[in-house]
Amino acid sequence: MIKFNLQRFMKLARWSLTNDRKYHVKSFFQTLVILTLVYVLFTSITITFGKENANYRACAIALTVLFVSTLVVGSSFMFYSMERKHDMQALMMLPASNFEKYLMRYMSWIFLIPLYVVAAVAADLVQYVFGLLVGHEEVRFVISATMEILDKVWSQVPAEKHSIVVIGLTLLFFWFQSVYALGATFFRTNKYNWIPTTAIIIVLVLLMVWITPDKGKIELVKDDTTSDVVMNGVYVVWVALNFWLSYRLFCRRQVIGRFVNV
Repeated sequence: MIKFNLQRFMKLARWSLTNDRKYHVKSFFQTLVILTLVYVLFTSITITFGKENANYRACAIALTVLFVSTLVVGSSFMFYSMERKHDMQALMMLPASNFEKYLMRYMSWIFLIPLYVVAAVAADLVQYVFGLLVGHEEVRFVISATMEILDKVWSQVPAEKHSIVVIGLTLLFFWFQSVYALGATFFRTNKYNWIPTTAIIIVLVLLMVWITPDKGKIELVKDDTTSDVVMNGVYVVWVALNFWLSYRLFCRRQVIGRFVNV
């Protein structure tokens, strides 16, 4: 079987979206309720933090954490929607290649982003209207406060460092994605596989710091283009290796095991 066929993949995507509809609806309303409660609590009920717009900044931080955490650990959600006992069997029996099935499961977290955006906008409208109704002195949108914070943070980065920061954040994003994708296929539990994966990441970071304790200080003092290129190449290979291992584990996920798919 050809590993990737667009027409076959689109049919798989329609099946997956239909099958995951309940999970997506639940995720949307959970996010809507949580953000609405946080927004209303901080903007209209709690006392001010003593600084102008401080309560809105707290809401903006909560919104940023939601999206950043989803981007970082999103690949660990690959099988969250497969709650029933035979969902995995049904997936593996579909007339599609393993690569198409793996790609579709990996992309499952991406469909949460627009749902979270809609939920965030709706929650923002609720808190805005609620603030007007209760006579809040200064009513504004949380999204505008979030954009102000992000713009302020970005403005602190020197213009000549923008490309370096973008490349670094992109590599870091894909590295996290690859590690959590590997964790999602390595650990057999569908949910909360991000917990042991996060523990592994912490151990890796501590190990790297222990092996190269002075690396961070050296990089802050001077720029070494050659070493940066080499390190970027290492991370690209590492990311590719993680995704490849994740795919191989997915292909043998039907193997009986108790805790891990090995």
